[in-house]
Amino acid sequence: MPTTYIITIKDGVSKEEAKQHVIDSGGKITHDYSIVNAFTAEFPDGVVTTFETHPDVDSWELDGVVTTQPVNQ
Repeated sequence: MPTTYIITIKDGVSKEEAKQHVIDSGGKITHDYSIVNAFTAEFPDGVVTTFETHPDVDSWELDGVVTTQPVNQ
């Protein structure tokens, strides 16, 4: 099952090379942020680790739901 990650690119670097790396690695861009130098991408299991050494990537993390208030259960 594919997993979605948020990939943040270093300041002053274009996202385009990293986005192409996603596509070349079998992933799919799911959202491109305009306020921050980041995008989300969906990857087959085990593929995202290729970003650990990518020179343009500042960080990558598992995408998830964030809330500002407790969720009623």
